Amino acid sequence: MVNGKAIVRERVEKIDGVSRTWFEWLSRDSTMSKTLVVEIEFDTDPNNSRFRQSVIDEIYETVDAVLKDETTMTVSHLRIVPKGST
Repeated sequence: MVNGKAIVRERVEKIDGVSRTWFEWLSRDSTMSKTLVVEIEFDTDPNNSRFRQSVIDEIYETVDAVLKDETTMTVSHLRIVPKGST
């Protein structure tokens, strides 16, 4: 963690098309799960002309690699949302 952010967030925020990231917590049956939310600068509808599948793929690959190889952090879910939808 540098500058108070988890390394997975730092890496994902460097991807072109990502505006910001944060964690959300969900409590279910006395268990807490952590979701990494990634806000992107384009529509998530694949039929939209601004949709960028390559960015979606890069986000997933980056999160997967960082969590496997660079940290002991556990993230239960990855959520990708278009800017302004939160």
